[in-house]
Amino acid sequence: MAYKLLSVDNNPKVMKGNKLQDKYWSVILHLAPSNLADGKRTVCPYAKIAMCEEPCLNTAGLGGVYPSIQNARVRKTLLFLDEYETFMEQLVDDINRFIRACERKDKKACIRLNGTSDIQWEHQLYKGKTVFEMFPSVQWYDYTKIPTRKVDHIKNYHLTWSYSEANIKYLKLFKKYINKRKLKKLTMNTAVVFRKEIPKTFLGFKVIDGDKHDMRFLDEDNVVVGLKAKGKARKDYSGFVVDNLIEARAIG
Repeated sequence: MAYKLLSVDNNPKVMKGNKLQDKYWSVILHLAPSNLADGKRTVCPYAKIAMCEEPCLNTAGLGGVYPSIQNARVRKTLLFLDEYETFMEQLVDDINRFIRACERKDKKACIRLNGTSDIQWEHQLYKGKTVFEMFPSVQWYDYTKIPTRKVDHIKNYHLTWSYSEANIKYLKLFKKYINKRKLKKLTMNTAVVFRKEIPKTFLGFKVIDGDKHDMRFLDEDNVVVGLKAKGKARKDYSGFVVDNLIEARAIG
């Protein structure tokens, strides 16, 4: 089945999750990250402060091999930026078709809209509603670099905050967040990209292997989601990728 915007069964990590269990079937939306689409407008508002532009997963897997994939992501992003109503009409059509496909397989639909973007979908309306309101039966999930997002009231949306040490201002925001987590005031998990092996703990928190699957809503609460550097991230030394001598270092 062909989809206009969503990618089905062609993202290796998403496919891992689909094969590991029988309850959920997941798809993903890939856009051109940051301001890559036109050099001006961004779909990742914290990309520069977190310095994740260069090591972005946009270059991982087949996305770093075939120019046609990058061109398709640019086209989708420009459609979102320039023809929002058309973009949303196509997205809603894709979602409806995917839900029907899930029903035929007796699976629950789950969708990640920010595969390579960081759009605050809780503020994106189409015909007066968010996608979460339009499709309450779907399990939505994403990673985000935006520390101010408040989505706890959206019961079918799961967010994982993506960590970076590349900028002191961003690191201070994370410090405040970590302190609240230690006081049990926040439970949003944190994803950390490691250069080598995934450690057992990070900053006092248990680390789980986030490369086993992409369905972050299945993770236990109050853990760090460890990911290995991929694509251009393997050669990144900005602070986005964390070197593994970590427990000796504290956030100051």
